[in-house]
Amino acid sequence: MSVQTLKPVNRGVNGISEKDLIFLIEALDRKERKLIFEKFSEDFKEVLTRAAMYKLTRGDTHLKNERILWLIENNEEAKKFVLDLLKKKAQRMLEIIEKLEAEEEEGEEE
Repeated sequence: MSVQTLKPVNRGVNGISEKDLIFLIEALDRKERKLIFEKFSEDFKEVLTRAAMYKLTRGDTHLKNERILWLIENNEEAKKFVLDLLKKKAQRMLEIIEKLEAEEEEGEEE
């Protein structure tokens, strides 16, 4: 009797690698992760234990990267929601960077 081993498949969404998706998901803070859980808690009831749901509901823990990845792979609405959160965060980061660069240029002119 032999055992067949399978190579792990590099999951992803729409041709974007799992590694790149995790990179994006890591940018989410606890507040955003809680918001995702609150909006899509019904989806998680299928895959999480009652104890895990309880902890997430109370805010004792937050969604891990792998759970958010699972959600966006399985729910198109959730994917759009998470991407919108990430876009807003990226825009805010760019605004801050632009301000810092402007301050740096002003400092060089003086």
